[in-house]
Amino acid sequence: MLLGLVLAPFPSVSGQPQEGAFEGSLDFKVAFSGGSMQERAQVTMLVPESYTLYIKGGQTKILMRGGMIGLTMGEVIIDGSSGRGFVISHMNSKAYEIVADPNLKERAAPVIVDENETTVIAGYECRKYRITRANPSGAMTQYMWVTDAIQLDLAASLGNALKDSMPFWTEGLSGFPLQITTSFPGTAMSMTLTATDVKPHVVDPSIFVVPAGYAIEAINPGQLFGR
Repeated sequence: MLLGLVLAPFPSVSGQPQEGAFEGSLDFKVAFSGGSMQERAQVTMLVPESYTLYIKGGQTKILMRGGMIGLTMGEVIIDGSSGRGFVISHMNSKAYEIVADPNLKERAAPVIVDENETTVIAGYECRKYRITRANPSGAMTQYMWVTDAIQLDLAASLGNALKDSMPFWTEGLSGFPLQITTSFPGTAMSMTLTATDVKPHVVDPSIFVVPAGYAIEAINPGQLFGR
């Protein structure tokens, strides 16, 4: 669940960039609705209040601000060419490598329904889709507002193994989502991420490198939170 909260909002990016593929950064804000006041308060303390996503070819970096997750594991680096991903903990001077979850390999393909609605988000026209995923904890429903103006090769992302651990990766859906609403199984609460700014620009490749001197270890949520 912890890694899902970190990575679920965003797609992994192909190791081989498409012709004309997007390069730049995207800012997202986070909002919660439904559920009890106590549930929302608990989750708000944990998860980031905003994200910035940097994309350059097969490289992706996610910066998280706010919440316990933002404090302890505020950066994720994904290398599509090597199929490796790392959670960077500056607090511990370590890079925790993301490993594939073997339980997800048997997961059924998501059910995608075109809701036949469009809206403009951050200056891009987006089409609304309903995505239903079968998870061990129960069916999870997401609504995604997707623009065709931003294209990434999601199907080839992170190699054949690691991409299955990215909860947001959506088989059969092209384009890029600029708004995502996720309903959590067993609760009336939902989380919405909305793009507030999309900036095409040249991204410095050095931001995708694990910092020098950081030890690389297998990911362990307890270590990330100092347990």
